[in-house]
Amino acid sequence: AEARARFLDAARAAGAAVNHREHPLKGPDGGQLATDVARLGPKDALFILGIGSGTHGVEGYCGSGIQTALLSEGFGRDLPPGTAILFIHAINPYGFAWNRRVNEDNVDLNRNFLDHSKPHPENPGYEELADVINPRDISPETMAESREKMKAYAEKHGHPAMQHALSAGQYTHPNGVQYGGCEPVWSNRTLRAIIREEMGTAERVIFVDIHTGLGARGAGEMICTDPETADTFKRMKAWWGPIVRSTVGGGSISSDVPGSIPVCFAEELAGREVTSGGLEFGTVPIREVTVALQADNWLHQNGGHKNPKAQDVAKMIRDAFYVDADDWKETVTAQTRDVCAAALKALHK
Repeated sequence: AEARARFLDAARAAGAAVNHREHPLKGPDGGQLATDVARLGPKDALFILGIGSGTHGVEGYCGSGIQTALLSEGFGRDLPPGTAILFIHAINPYGFAWNRRVNEDNVDLNRNFLDHSKPHPENPGYEELADVINPRDISPETMAESREKMKAYAEKHGHPAMQHALSAGQYTHPNGVQYGGCEPVWSNRTLRAIIREEMGTAERVIFVDIHTGLGARGAGEMICTDPETADTFKRMKAWWGPIVRSTVGGGSISSDVPGSIPVCFAEELAGREVTSGGLEFGTVPIREVTVALQADNWLHQNGGHKNPKAQDVAKMIRDAFYVDADDWKETVTAQTRDVCAAALKALHK
């Protein structure tokens, strides 16, 4: 709620046009949840830079802070003719408010943007490790056993296979981690509507979706979901240089996951030049991130916020995806500012 209020105040102070997409559910304090959109520039812009936050709810602490900082410092104040900047705040507002990476359906939104009428992708590694990834409890003994079994799997199949099993999404365990869902969820449908209505006139669109949790502390990587031979990757590499990595072929810190946000932009803006990627910032070691995700999922299968361990797990999940330290905040904001400044120049090349 605090992040949302600061974002909206900054957007209005910057002279942005603001509208809201209210979520049907409420926050933990009973307050309204919404995905908010702030636009700088004309409604019929031909060139649009989009900046997103909170696709993975709890990662919204970082993304929202950066969006608010950019608005507050006047980023994009003097835009070229026909150009707009679109800030999409809290794409998954339920997860943000409830301190979860997933949404109200336990769905990882960044695994949900696919054709659910077709057979879902399989993840045999996850199937083999389902009970290990989703432990029966989060006692030190059980979590140690889980780590040992995942380590053994990695030693047998390789660390990329372990990461793929753990993070590439799965569509068979609705109560498990990394569940991609069986139909388009609210945030999926809402983002598609925003793209159609706010970007429908555009000829060229760049979308930067801010994420956290992978990589070295404070280090940024622009994740491209297309292979290095694709025009999208070549454009991104030309604009942003060595921070651009492709998930296809193992060059990225991220696994090659199905149903991520770039799919949505490509589908809704078919026929236009669309360049969409995730700007990922490292927080804490991946082991701590994994344990936090396991603990969060266990908590919400065992009473949620009413569980006595809720406060401890909430701190664990927030700390895994948001580093509450000035140096970290400054470096991720500076990197995003540079990426977005380069994107604005690229729109007119």
